[in-house]
Amino acid sequence: MNNEYQKSKLLFVDDEAENLLTFKLNLEDDFNILVTTSPKEALTMLANDKSIAMMFVDQVMPEMTGMELAIEAKKVNPDATMVMLTGNATKQLAIESVRSKVFWEFLEKPVDFASPHMKQMIFSGIQEALLQKTNRDYREGAIQLVANLIDDKDGHTHKHSRRVQEWSLKLAKKFNLSDHEMMLVRQGALLHDIGKISIPDDILKKPGRLSALERKIIMTHPGRGGDILDSIPQLAELAPMARYHHERYDGKGYPLGLKGDEIPLLSYIVALADFYEALSSKRPYKDPWSVGEIVKEILSQKDKQFPGRLVDAMMEVIVEEGLFSHEQVQEKEREIKAA
Repeated sequence: MNNEYQKSKLLFVDDEAENLLTFKLNLEDDFNILVTTSPKEALTMLANDKSIAMMFVDQVMPEMTGMELAIEAKKVNPDATMVMLTGNATKQLAIESVRSKVFWEFLEKPVDFASPHMKQMIFSGIQEALLQKTNRDYREGAIQLVANLIDDKDGHTHKHSRRVQEWSLKLAKKFNLSDHEMMLVRQGALLHDIGKISIPDDILKKPGRLSALERKIIMTHPGRGGDILDSIPQLAELAPMARYHHERYDGKGYPLGLKGDEIPLLSYIVALADFYEALSSKRPYKDPWSVGEIVKEILSQKDKQFPGRLVDAMMEVIVEEGLFSHEQVQEKEREIKAA
């Protein structure tokens, strides 16, 4: 067994202590075993110990079902391999366990934990967890590398992509997004400006305002970015965030002039985060705006550049970050109405 296998741990969650003892006695000579009767404790263990590679869950437990536990566990440790055990197996439960895409295997009790087949299955499950982690780390690392290259190419926007990612994630948490959608926001925000790679340096790094022609060339970067990501199957889901981050709710954006619900929510989220970050940063042609100026500008774009619910969510984030008070936001709203 290599070092990664040796460090990997198995966690078994069952409300019957006798089942946990059987699991431990049969497997502790070959694997690092953790057990608990409490689903809530299991989630804490997963959060605090990233070496847990595989979790076995009983379906019927008092606090929550095995299905509910596994879904929450995947949010804490997305790489862990999940196995459901139940003595009350039904065809519908098996179908649900597969459709949820949470479980790797489904086993009916009684389970012979001492059998060679079981041990081989566990080795395969650990291998699956390690493979998932390697793939995720590689993808995240590659995306971060490309984001750094984008920011380095555009000499005016040092760490712009990282800051857009931070604001995008804060804003995304205000909506009922799935774990997968949150992952897309995290990665798509970093690559939203990937189209700038194809923009000539003398335009992208020009110290001053652009000419009308140069601006038209710059305005091609969202479409180019969308095409680049669409051409890579593994990144195609990120393409809308690159292609549409300069579209507007009122249809006056570019490159396609989309409006309203034609623009995906994730694209709106990245667009508003990008807008905030651009206003708050120093550029060759402008100084950073104050928070008050930014708040007023974003509020003025409600149901124009951005949908109202997105602007409201952004105000909540700004208040929660301690950058502006709720009363100050209301004052800016009154100023806009009075203008």
